[in-house]
Amino acid sequence: MQLWLFLSPFNKSEEKMKVGLQSVTLWFGVVMVLMVTAGALAIAFTDVMSDRLYGAKRIGFVVLLLAYAVYRSFRIYQVMKYTKNEE
Repeated sequence: MQLWLFLSPFNKSEEKMKVGLQSVTLWFGVVMVLMVTAGALAIAFTDVMSDRLYGAKRIGFVVLLLAYAVYRSFRIYQVMKYTKNEE
């Protein structure tokens, strides 16, 4: 059964779809990192949501957003490294 899948003419189109999906996921991740970083900087350096977030809650939320941006950046790096090694 697996030999049939290997010889299938649809295998190349499935490969193209996989590469396209990885590309969309990569770009979505990059946009997400930029938006989260921009939100963290906006909250840190402006009066956005100053009536609800103040003091330690505000600082904690900014740190949480920046930590999430670092985490997503690391995951994007791992995906790029994996796809580069795969080629």
